[in-house]
Amino acid sequence: MIITLDNGVRIYYEVRDENNANDTVILIHHLAGSKNSWKYIYPTLSRKYKVLVYDLRGHGRSSIPPAPYLIEEHSEDLRKLLEIEGIKEPIIVGHSLGTLIAIDYALKNSVKKLVLIGALYKAPAREPYEKMLSIALSLGMEALADYRRKINDFAPTLYGNPRAWNDLLSVYRENTPIGYKYAVEGLLNARDYSEELTKLDIETLLLYGSEDKLSQNLNLFKSKIKDAKSKVFASYGHFLNFEMPEELTKELLNFLYKSP
Repeated sequence: MIITLDNGVRIYYEVRDENNANDTVILIHHLAGSKNSWKYIYPTLSRKYKVLVYDLRGHGRSSIPPAPYLIEEHSEDLRKLLEIEGIKEPIIVGHSLGTLIAIDYALKNSVKKLVLIGALYKAPAREPYEKMLSIALSLGMEALADYRRKINDFAPTLYGNPRAWNDLLSVYRENTPIGYKYAVEGLLNARDYSEELTKLDIETLLLYGSEDKLSQNLNLFKSKIKDAKSKVFASYGHFLNFEMPEELTKELLNFLYKSP
């Protein structure tokens, strides 16, 4: 369904709850993704948990406000959405861009557990994203995906797997270059959360593929977040949701099911 928040942003989201579960899992997708980035994950999770998936502003079927999307604005969109749905103390699962949103939300609101997949803690290097943005604006989103493949920005377990590659292309096609532009501009203005990570006194799981360039962030996260659990999946890349969805789902369920 689509709901208009009091800031005028229209958010597309879906809620699944097969067993009237007590706990709610929120899935926050990657840059140029959509709720379909979790299409292999949330059907299984919803057998045990209430699950909310949504399209970030500027993505998928959500609206495209004409300004850069700051991480804090994404976080506030989520807060407003959960308030409307009456969801308190959720379990937050973020991927890539979604990890920054998850971190910002968890620093400001009550969260039961936190899962960060392919996590960042600050804005990425500007130059590569400016190049990618130029390609998206001039040639389109599918051309952007192909460019990233050609420069080895993706792991072979993504582009060498026809099903996984088509999954990525499918969510890229759900997005527009202008929405991507505003999302990138907001991402590049993300603040450095490294010192604030020490305030996250909640159960946290960090997941990376060994071929994910962002896996270099793992040591910093582990040094800042008390008792954070972690796992690195050998030979996989950044898009674990498409590259190894069954294993990722199993890891999520194992973590979510365990008591503190």
